[in-house]
Amino acid sequence: MNWKQELRQLKLSHTEKHHPDFYKLSGGSKMKVKAYKDTTTNGLTNSIMDFLKFNRHYANRINSMGLMRKINGEMKYTPSSTRKGVADIHSIINGKHCSIEVKCKATNDRMSKEQTRERALIESSGGIYFIAEDMESFINWYYQAFKK
Repeated sequence: MNWKQELRQLKLSHTEKHHPDFYKLSGGSKMKVKAYKDTTTNGLTNSIMDFLKFNRHYANRINSMGLMRKINGEMKYTPSSTRKGVADIHSIINGKHCSIEVKCKATNDRMSKEQTRERALIESSGGIYFIAEDMESFINWYYQAFKK
């Protein structure tokens, strides 16, 4: 089974358990499920978030972008209160803090110096840091690290 089939099956099981009426009315195992992809940064991030959620782990997507807001009729930039370089996903897997930085292989994303610094801080504090480039490598890492 490839990762897309595995994630689809996890989603169907989750839906059946938590929303049984919706599951039945939507066709059960034949219900339409939006296809997962890892060819964009957002697609890869969403796939990882769902994989963690459906495997009953805590996962939080971190938004580190500032905002443009209208203040007294003028557009002003409000910087984020999140530290530069913080990983895209913070998760707790089997009691361990995991920071997951999404760097999509298909879009040639690269780590910044701030992200490299954050990685060192996480790892020196006993946390786990993983750079996810695609779903296959993420799932392989997950099973090796947590499902021995």
